[in-house]
Amino acid sequence: MLSAHSVEKTGKKEELILKAISGSYDLIILDNAIDLIPAVTAADPRAEIFVLADNCVDAIEPLKMGATACFTCPIDGDRFQKALESVIAQVNLMNETDALERLLVEKYTYAGIVARNPQMLELFRFLRKIAPYYRAVTIAGETGTGKEAIARALHALSPLGRQPFIACNCGGLVENLVESEFFGHVKGAFTGANSDKTGVFEAAGEGVVFLDEIGDLPLSFQPHLLRVLQNGEFRKLGSAKPLKTSCKIISATNKDLQKEVREGRFREDLYFRLTPLSVHVPPLRDRKDDIPLLSRFILDKFQNNTGKKMIGISRPAQKALMSHDWPGNVRELENVIEQAAILASEPFVNLEHLNSSVRRASGDDMAPLSSSRPLDEVVRGHIAAVLCECGGNRTRAAEALGISRRALIRKIEKHSIE
Repeated sequence: MLSAHSVEKTGKKEELILKAISGSYDLIILDNAIDLIPAVTAADPRAEIFVLADNCVDAIEPLKMGATACFTCPIDGDRFQKALESVIAQVNLMNETDALERLLVEKYTYAGIVARNPQMLELFRFLRKIAPYYRAVTIAGETGTGKEAIARALHALSPLGRQPFIACNCGGLVENLVESEFFGHVKGAFTGANSDKTGVFEAAGEGVVFLDEIGDLPLSFQPHLLRVLQNGEFRKLGSAKPLKTSCKIISATNKDLQKEVREGRFREDLYFRLTPLSVHVPPLRDRKDDIPLLSRFILDKFQNNTGKKMIGISRPAQKALMSHDWPGNVRELENVIEQAAILASEPFVNLEHLNSSVRRASGDDMAPLSSSRPLDEVVRGHIAAVLCECGGNRTRAAEALGISRRALIRKIEKHSIE
C-alpha cells in the first residue's frame, strides 16, 4: 500500500509553472501537455514528471524530452503504482541525501569555516593546539583561500576570543599615513589632523591585530613594527607619551616572505618576529573534496541573507564546479554561487546559471566534436555496459554513472542505445 500524500490540481499552465518554481513538488503529472516538460524541468530539475498521452505514438516523445514515465489511456494501474513507488523511493533517498549533506556541513564547520579535506583538518588541529599560547602567527596562502577566516577562527578558539579583532590591509595603506593608521595620532600632529585618532594597536587592546598582506608593508615602516613586536611599546604620531600593547599579531601573505627577505624587500629580523609559528592554507584546486560542502554552506548563507529560497545545486552544475580549477579559490567559488543564485529564477542552481569560465571547465561551452567517433563509441559502450549490469533499470544505471535519469535518457537517444 502507498502512504497518503497531498495532491494539488490546476488547469492553468502559468499556475503550474509557478508551483513548480516553488520547488515543493516531488511528482508533476501532465495530462496531454508535452510542451510544458521543458518549462517544468527548468523550474524544478528534481521533480519527476509523469505524462498522460492519448496513444502509444505520443508516448515516446515525452521520454526524449525528460519525462520519467508516460502512460496511455486506459492507464495500467499496476504499472502506474510501480512507477509511483519508484518515485517515492527516489524522493526518500534524495531527502536523506540532502539531510546528510546538511549534517556534514554542520559537522565540518569550524569557527565559520567549512572543510573536511585532510590538509584542512590538520590545519584546524594545529590551530586548536596553538590557540591558548601564541603571540604571533603568519598565515600564508594564495589570494582568496580564506586567510582572514583562518585568522578569525584562531582568535575565536583562543581564551581571549571575546576581545577585539582589528583587521588592517597593509597593501591598501598610503605610505606616509601608515604610522598614523597603526599607532594613531594626536590633534595637530600634521596638516589635516583635526582630532585625535586611535590606531589599530590601541584599538585591539588585548585582542588581535590582523595584518593582511604583510608582504606589502612599506620597507621604511618595518622598523617601527619591529619595535612594537620586540617590547610592545609605541607612540601616537605627534605625542611623546609611550603606550603599551599586549595584543597578539596574526599576519597573512600571498607572497614568499623568505624570497622577499633575500631580495631586500622585507627585513629579516621582522620576518623572524612574525613567523615563530606559521600555517599554509592550501588552494581550493588541491582540496576539491571541500567544494560540495562549501557550495551548500555558501548557498545556505545566501538564502539566509536574502530570503530567496534556494534548495540546491543540480548535478550538471555540481560537476562543473568540481571540474573548474578555481584560480580565485574560495572567494571565486563564493562569487560564482552567489551570482548563480541571483540569476536563478527557480530554487536551484543549474548549469546555465554558472559563468562561462566554469561551464567551459565541464566542456559545456565546447562545440561538439562530430569527428571524434572513437570517443563516442567508448561513451556508448560504457553506458550500454552499465545498463546491462543494472538489468536495464535506467534509474539504477543513472545513479551508477553519476548523472540524472533524464540525462541518461538523452544519452541513450543520442548514441542510439537499445
